[in-house]
Amino acid sequence: MNAFSNSPAFETVDRIQRWAFEHLLRDGLPAAPRGMPTRELLGQSLTLTNPRARTILAPARRWSLPLAIGEFCWHASASDDVEALAYYAPKWRAFSADGRTVHGSCYGRRIFGRARDGRSRWDALLALLEKDSASRRAAIDLSGDDDLLDPCAPDVSCTSIFQVLVRNGLVHAVVHMRSNDAVWGLPYDIFLFTMLQEMVARTLRLELGVYVHSAASLHLYDRHIALAERTLSDRPPLSAEMEIMDPMSGLDNFLIAERAIRHGEEPPVLESYWAALADILKNFSTVRARGGET
Repeated sequence: MNAFSNSPAFETVDRIQRWAFEHLLRDGLPAAPRGMPTRELLGQSLTLTNPRARTILAPARRWSLPLAIGEFCWHASASDDVEALAYYAPKWRAFSADGRTVHGSCYGRRIFGRARDGRSRWDALLALLEKDSASRRAAIDLSGDDDLLDPCAPDVSCTSIFQVLVRNGLVHAVVHMRSNDAVWGLPYDIFLFTMLQEMVARTLRLELGVYVHSAASLHLYDRHIALAERTLSDRPPLSAEMEIMDPMSGLDNFLIAERAIRHGEEPPVLESYWAALADILKNFSTVRARGGET
């Protein structure tokens, strides 16, 4: 039985993406925040029943797995360095107010950044669940609300809350978004937060449950309508899922490897799961260095 029965459920993020495009094109209402026309659905929740099926396969969508992995590394490193993101997607430079940092979307800095006592919110979340596995308090505020009402801020956090619920030995995750772009936000956010969900499950030695993605505003920019239509014209891709994540002991070396690859240095030897992700980043780096399409 799906505990989140009020939310449409899908086996893969590809199917979530198709549903979002179909309903935004058919039912989305016009809205133009900051003068940029969109079609919008309000108060929409979507459930991914297999959180490891987090990659987009539809060819017309042109989704970037290296970017998704690179963003995961950026967050897991608690970074706010814009150039570490711009390496994968130069568009990120436009979201930096000072040309050096990303202030609003640095979720990892809020999750993994350490306070004066040496603990992070991630440490506190895990400690809470180890003490009370049924807790409803395992939630991290990512809103960064100091800039939320500033109309001139170039980058404001789209994510409000990352929450974990452990029930019957399964680790469920629920993410609340104040705003979610169906093209650049939805699939990359789901990739990131299901990776974090799996990190919780592996650390607590539990199984993955479902992932619920809730957006106050799920929207499609008018400039992306043709992309959405091309994606829907493709046949639905076959399902695929990532391997079960290796133990967290290998994560630090993987983050070191990502930095090394990005700087053209030799990365350390990694365990199989993390090595496979590093190979994707190495290939991206090679293509990028040749000036090819990434």
